[in-house]
Amino acid sequence: MTFARSIATGCWVACALLSSAAQAGTACDKQPVKAAHVQSFGRDMIVNGVPTSMSGMEFDGSPADVSDQFRDFWKQEGVPAKLQQGKSGRFLSALDDTCSYVLTIPAQPDGARTQGLLSVVRLSGETLRREIPDAAIPLPDGGRPVSDIESHDPGQAGRTWLVSLAGRAGDNAQRYRGKLTARGWTSATQTPSYLRSKAPPVTSNTVAMQRGIDHIDAVFSDRNGQTDAVINATRNR
Repeated sequence: MTFARSIATGCWVACALLSSAAQAGTACDKQPVKAAHVQSFGRDMIVNGVPTSMSGMEFDGSPADVSDQFRDFWKQEGVPAKLQQGKSGRFLSALDDTCSYVLTIPAQPDGARTQGLLSVVRLSGETLRREIPDAAIPLPDGGRPVSDIESHDPGQAGRTWLVSLAGRAGDNAQRYRGKLTARGWTSATQTPSYLRSKAPPVTSNTVAMQRGIDHIDAVFSDRNGQTDAVINATRNR
């Protein structure tokens, strides 16, 4: 498994576990382990209703060294830290009064540096700042949202849903296209390149439509007699 794929898997695992946490207004900017290199994947995100930030990191030392530093930091803070370890790697978590910190370290050989993903969520009941509100983007009728991620970037906001549907992908894509058309959406002039793959891994149908400052790119894929739909919405500010 590549590091990128491992990081993606760790991201989804962390998001799923953190989605049950409440929201908060604190900065949540503690640094349990000093990183040699940091790449921000999302500083201002809402994952399944929870304010979240995610960063890819490189640390000096082995995975065991990083794990020890993570737990030592929280011991000094008086906060219990947990470690789960398996074939896929290490999963470290800590929960203080206001924030939840999760460090995912995919399985990797010991070397000069260790790569990992740090996810942080804010805990409390603050009102979420939705850049793309629910009412702005119609979802497919009869669908069950599995995940919901919104990110905020300079000049643009994005929100992505994974939706599970009964029936065939082609039929669901056609119905969704019709629903959007009935609500004033028009076909986009150009489908993004990531939707134009000549050899998709599974049979898929795509929908690309726009209305005003909002744009929808959707992929419907057949899976075990049902449909997985990825609905990606972007809004230019």
